[in-house]
Amino acid sequence: MRKKDFYHTGLQVSRTDLKQITAPNPSGADDFYVDGNVDATGSGSKDYPFSTLAEAIAASNTSIALSSNRWWARRNRIFCMGDALDETLAQLPTKCDVIGVGSYDGYTKCGLSGNHSSAAESYGTRFFNMHFLADATASAIFTLAGANSASGIQFHECTFDGTKGTVTSGILSTAMPFLGVFNCEFKGPFATSYISFGAGEAGGATIQGNKMSGSLAKGIVLGGTTTASWEMFLIENFIKTVGIWVDDDADVLHVINNRAITEVDCATYTAGFDMNLLLASGNLQTGSNAGDCDSVPHILFA
Repeated sequence: MRKKDFYHTGLQVSRTDLKQITAPNPSGADDFYVDGNVDATGSGSKDYPFSTLAEAIAASNTSIALSSNRWWARRNRIFCMGDALDETLAQLPTKCDVIGVGSYDGYTKCGLSGNHSSAAESYGTRFFNMHFLADATASAIFTLAGANSASGIQFHECTFDGTKGTVTSGILSTAMPFLGVFNCEFKGPFATSYISFGAGEAGGATIQGNKMSGSLAKGIVLGGTTTASWEMFLIENFIKTVGIWVDDDADVLHVINNRAITEVDCATYTAGFDMNLLLASGNLQTGSNAGDCDSVPHILFA
C-alpha cells in the first residue's frame, strides 16, 4: 500500500485511510494543516502547519469570504492533529471540513479540549474524526445558536467525551436548522442530555447511527417551543439513560429504529419516553422493571 507522509509529525497515513476520511469532502478550494506539537506556528501548509485550530479557522474564513476568487460556493479543508489541542472555539469555519488525522493517546482521532460555541457566521461546518473532550465546567461541549451563526453544522464519526467533569450536554442547539450527527459516540456523564434543542427553528436535523451512554438524566430533548419547518429524524441510535431516552415536548421528532435502555420503571412502557407516537416506528426499549420485557424488550410501534 502506498503511503503519504506527513513529515512534520512523523505521521503516516495510507492513501486508502485518508480517502475513507475525506471521500465525502471534495475541496475545490484551500487545504490547511494544524499540528499542536510544533514548536512555532507556521503558514498553515503541510510542512509548516498552524499550531492552533483557531488560526486555521481564521485563515479558512478569510479565503472563503474573498470576492476576488469567487469561492463562496466552494469548501475548504482543515487537517487537524496534535495529540489533544487545548483551545475553546468561539468561531467555527464557514463552508469547511475539519478532519481529524493522527491519534490522541489510544484514540485514533485528533483531540480537542474545550467547550465551544458559534458566535459568528459559520454556515455548513463539518467535523470528521474528532475527539471533543469537555472542560470541567457545567456547560455543553458545543453550544450552537442562531441560524446565521451555525446553520448546517455536521459531526461525523466524532467522540463527545464528558468524563472530565460536570458537563450538561454534548450539543445544545438553539434556533439552528439542519444539524447533523452521524455515527458518533457520546460518553458521559452528561448531567442534562446528550443533545438538547432549545427554542426556535431546528428543522432538518438528523441524528443517526450514534452510540450514547452515560447520561445522568435524559437522552434527546426538544423543548415545547422548538419548531421544525423541515422534518427532524432520530434514526438507528443506541441510547442509554437514567431518565427517559427521548423527551420531545414539541412533538415534531421522527423516532425510527432506535434501541434504548433506561433506568425508568417501564412496567407501563410509555413511562420511558415522551414522543409523538404518530412519528415513531420500530424502536426497542428496556426499562428497570424486570417485567418490562419477556425474552425481548418491548417493540414500540413496529
